[in-house]
Amino acid sequence: MDRHIVQAGNIVVPALLAVESLGFVVEVKGGSIRARLGHEEYVAEDPVALLGLIRLVELRSWDWDASDAQIDVVLRRYGWG
Repeated sequence: MDRHIVQAGNIVVPALLAVESLGFVVEVKGGSIRARLGHEEYVAEDPVALLGLIRLVELRSWDWDASDAQIDVVLRRYGWG
């Protein structure tokens, strides 16, 4: 059986639990969610985006940004540019 997940309201709590399970302290203020662990800090508008930022840094390190060449390739690949 194939597995899939869709971003919807029922993943908000699991996303927060996942962030907490990584050892982050989570704080909700106004329209943003902040996660802190040691000297690391992540801020997003929702728990899924917050978890995505954490994973982005895990995968690409704090040098997460893309080069101009990478941006051009990806924009063409997905028809966004």
